[in-house]
Order: sequence, then structure tokens, then C-alpha cells
Amino acid sequence: MTTATGPRFDDSLASVARTFHVGQWILGALVCAVVVFAWLERRGRTRWARVPCATQKARHGPYRSSDFVSDTLHRAPGLARAASFGSVALTLVFAPLILLALTNYPFDGIAIPLVPGIVLALLNSWCAWLVLARSPHAGSAARSGAVGSLIANVGLLALAALHFVTVELARREGIEHACSSSVTFLVLIFAASSIAQALLTLAALRVHGQALSWGRESVAQP
Repeated sequence: MTTATGPRFDDSLASVARTFHVGQWILGALVCAVVVFAWLERRGRTRWARVPCATQKARHGPYRSSDFVSDTLHRAPGLARAASFGSVALTLVFAPLILLALTNYPFDGIAIPLVPGIVLALLNSWCAWLVLARSPHAGSAARSGAVGSLIANVGLLALAALHFVTVELARREGIEHACSSSVTFLVLIFAASSIAQALLTLAALRVHGQALSWGRESVAQP
């Protein structure tokens, strides 16, 4: 009878999820994301309230008709709020899971890209606050963060998918390997979620970019 030595690698994703209470982690992170987002969104409402959302034409007797603002936004537009919440939720959900995976499994090659992934997620969370606060640099910062995340995670998704298939084929063939399929699966989910979040952010900037930068041009002009 032989005894296995060295690091142990997971064979069942479900058993790993139960062992580390992944469901409870995710639920708690989502609750925290809702609380944090609600606080940030409320703080930024006053800046969005300056942006006009409806205009009407007024006639003054013999004079030409002129446009005037009849209503302003009460908060950030829905798509901008969705993108901001997604950035906050992505960070709060995946940061604990990634740290959990890195501290409980051997630091194999596929886990290395998760470290800069956390940095990108934190950067995009900061950009989410800039958008909610309608910061002068919100548009450029959020666009740079989304594009960087999109480029990085498209490559990471392809790499993780190839790695996952290779690992599982080797496992079924009985070949020993120093890697964890659960970490690989976490990389896949993280990369796919980050890509979706980046596309949502870019869509929000494309639709509401004018509202986000409204009033900046006139202030910048001498």
C-alpha cells in the first residue's frame, strides 16, 4: 500500500466549493457590494443632478424660439449604474475567492495571472466610483481600465481554456501533474466575468459619455 506524498490537488469542484463555503462567500460579497454601491451612488447624485435630460422650446412673441432645460437627471443613468455595480461586485466576489485559491493551492503557472487580475479589478472599482461621482477624469479612466481589462482577460480566457482541457485530459489518462483544476476553473470564470464587465462599461461610456462629460468643455475653454 502506497501513501501519496506532496501537495494534494482537488478532483471535485463541488467538494472544494463545499469545503471552503464558496456559496456563503459569494452571497456575503454580493450583500457587501449592494451596500457599498448604494452608498457611493447616493454620494454622487448631486453631480448627476446638474445634467439636463429634457429640453423644450419657448416662443417669445416675435422672437425666435429658444431651447431651455425642462428637467435634469436625478441620478446616474441606469446603464452607468449597472456598469458601476458590476465593477464593485466583481471585485468583492472574486478578490476573496482568488486569495483563497492562492493560499490553499500550490502556486502553479495558471494562478500567476490572477495576481494582476486583482489589480485590474481594483482599478475598475475605483473607476466605477469616478463614474458615479461624475468626475472630470471618469470617462478616460473608465475607458482605459475597461480596455485594459478586456485585452488582458481575452488572452487569459484562451490560456485558461487550453490549460483546463490539457489538465483534465491528463487527469483522465492518469498522468501526474502539479496543477489544480479548481484554480483553473476559477480563472475561467473570472476572465469571462471580467470580459462581460468590460464590455458593459464600454457600452455605458458609449451611450452616456456625453452626459458624463456635459459642462466640461465650457469650463475648460478660456
